[in-house]
Amino acid sequence: PPVHIAVTGIEKVVENLRDVVPLLSLLTRSALGIPITTYVNMISGPRKEHELDGPQEVHLVLLDNGRSQAFADSELRQTLNCIRCGACMNHCPVYTRVGGHTYGEVYPGPIGKIITPHMVGLAKVPDHPSASSLCGACGEVCPVKIPIPAILRRLREENVKAPDSPHQVMRGQGSKYSRKERFIWNAWARLNSSPILYRLFGFFATRLRALTPSNVGPWTQNHSAPKPAARSLHDMAREHLAKQGDR
Repeated sequence: PPVHIAVTGIEKVVENLRDVVPLLSLLTRSALGIPITTYVNMISGPRKEHELDGPQEVHLVLLDNGRSQAFADSELRQTLNCIRCGACMNHCPVYTRVGGHTYGEVYPGPIGKIITPHMVGLAKVPDHPSASSLCGACGEVCPVKIPIPAILRRLREENVKAPDSPHQVMRGQGSKYSRKERFIWNAWARLNSSPILYRLFGFFATRLRALTPSNVGPWTQNHSAPKPAARSLHDMAREHLAKQGDR
């Protein structure tokens, strides 16, 4: 064609031509298990006067679309190392069962869970980081060693941060923030970090176990409601040690 227009993300630009060879080798081997792709088309620029073919104009359009936002964070920038081989999707137990259309965006699977929130905003895809079992298979097979499970956990943290947090990392941050949930987890942390409160909680939990509700939301749709034991492990251990001492 007389005009060649290439559109690509800013993370696809490599500094030297020699860097293309190992990238192509990694891509094809990780995606299809073959040594080289079917073809590689290289265009260096517009057709020169002495050349017989080639475009008369060459335009390269570089897209940011949230990529520089990811690059600004030392951990999240590792997302941009992706070469789009698809190895993570081939090994993801979630993706292999629900398919690509479930994700509703261009990139599905594990890589879609960590790159799409930067492109469209975390508020638009708040469930993407949670659509994972964190089994770690995606991180193990990634040819460029992107720590996908760690980044998923990081995005889950950004998802529940207060929207007015002074440290704004990405668009849509805090889309799943809940004051009630934050209060409950702060109380839980306080309870488990204070020996006195922990002992009092254990004392009343074992004695008031009959008051435990039988319906605790979605958990009890497929599970039995959790119920405190009649005796705590600490009480049983103390009793066992006392008996050992008497012997």
